[in-house]
Amino acid sequence: SAERQSGSVGRPVGRRWSLLGQPCSEMRVVPVEEPQKYGVVVGVTEQPAPASGVVVGVLTEQPGGRGSVESLGRWKEKRSDSAMPIKLRAVEDTETMVRVGFGKLVDELVQNGASGGILAVRGGSPGWCNVSWSASPDDTSYQRHGSVDGTASTKHGNVRFADFEGVVDDLGSENRMAVYRVTLPSGGLDRWKWAGRPPPPAPADLYTGPRGDGLLSTEEISGDYSAPCICGGDPPFPIFCNSMTVVPLGADTIETWRTGCCFLPPLMIAPIAQGWVWTRKPGTNAFLNGQRAAPMHFSTTFSADGTARATQRCGSFKKRPGSQKRAFQKVETRDLAGKWCGLGFVPFVPYWPFSHIKCTTKRALDEDRYAESGLACVLCLPIPISATRTRQYVNGHPTNGFAGGSLNDNDPNLVDQWHRDPGCAAGCAGLPFSDEVGPWPFFAKKVG
Repeated sequence: SAERQSGSVGRPVGRRWSLLGQPCSEMRVVPVEEPQKYGVVVGVTEQPAPASGVVVGVLTEQPGGRGSVESLGRWKEKRSDSAMPIKLRAVEDTETMVRVGFGKLVDELVQNGASGGILAVRGGSPGWCNVSWSASPDDTSYQRHGSVDGTASTKHGNVRFADFEGVVDDLGSENRMAVYRVTLPSGGLDRWKWAGRPPPPAPADLYTGPRGDGLLSTEEISGDYSAPCICGGDPPFPIFCNSMTVVPLGADTIETWRTGCCFLPPLMIAPIAQGWVWTRKPGTNAFLNGQRAAPMHFSTTFSADGTARATQRCGSFKKRPGSQKRAFQKVETRDLAGKWCGLGFVPFVPYWPFSHIKCTTKRALDEDRYAESGLACVLCLPIPISATRTRQYVNGHPTNGFAGGSLNDNDPNLVDQWHRDPGCAAGCAGLPFSDEVGPWPFFAKKVG
């Protein structure tokens, strides 16, 4: 295959950045399906929070038949001659990619009527991984280059699945695959649930109310913020008319939705919008704009007076007068189904002609995935779109961010779509005809 011949297989690719100076998630998404019925989800859009410490829109698990994930140890791998075809690649968002690959394997097992198959993961630094799988329970191709002495594993993962016993706790290394045998539940699967989803969070992980350590709770932080002007990007540039909504995803995680307008004529003029998940820096009221504590990920510090200041940038958000506490409301894929129109905007004024219009139809595949198909038009040229987008989870909690290929499931130009509600989406991507990364904002509205 082309992937086997490529000398770049398994190597990290360049990061792409949004206009607010944040890295867009790198991942590839493919279809999936899932198990036994586990509960209900309440709500669709962001609304004022209910009782203190309550998180709305989270599934609860009930007992039932479960499948299994069994480690088969580590096996040798060669970059130039992969023992198994590489079907998915990830940069940084390794856990999500493993979940997507696992779900795809389960899809194929169900379609083929097989009871089990093989999942293989080969990871390395800084956080990339390749995922392979086979829907044949007797496939031994992963053994082609031989086993590692003692098939020893290094435990540096904790990827669990809602309807399966066992864990993907070894993500392999540069020239080593961690291999797992996946066996389906004997009682079958619920097709409306994605097999790659994590187990429901423990009640303690859902608590967002008052804390005993003197730090602000995520419930206290939640609400609506504004800022006349802040600096964003790298290098920083002015962003005006800023608005931000914060909702809690647990004691130390929040989801944000931000909008504004970059205005730096004659170089840049563009509206911007983006969603993110921010994680608390331990022992502080600072939240990292992303899930990693790398230096390039800017942090925002919240104060009891309602101020939110980006510590590596100028300007501060201030909670709006009368702002109410907010609770997370899960946007359902059923509510996203329909016709959408959007604009991919190139913010640099000389390149405005390369902005593109997209008209697509979204179709719910299950609780956490939807298929998007239609056309993009750039320079009057129609470009077909057919991609699957998968919900991102953080610490077992669902978010309203969906990730997938810009044009199709094999497109290296990737895009995150964050949904403020069932009728509005935004994200960042590159140009629709290019493999190059880009910080271009994307907006879409449901029109039918």
